[in-house]
Amino acid sequence: MNRKRALWLIIAILLLAVTFYLWGSSHTPAGQPALVSLNPTNVAEFQRSFNAAAASTRIVLLVSPT
Repeated sequence: MNRKRALWLIIAILLLAVTFYLWGSSHTPAGQPALVSLNPTNVAEFQRSFNAAAASTRIVLLVSPT
């Protein structure tokens, strides 16, 4: 196999790996609620569950695309 073909094969494998990592299935540990994307329709539910867990440690992770 020539070098150019090998390079394209490596690039294709890397792209597939990145695609699987970003859009593949993800699982949370047993006993932990599933991860949720916050949107305008579920803000009240988030607020209720956040306030209900006042006695435990809570973490909110906000990720911005910019």
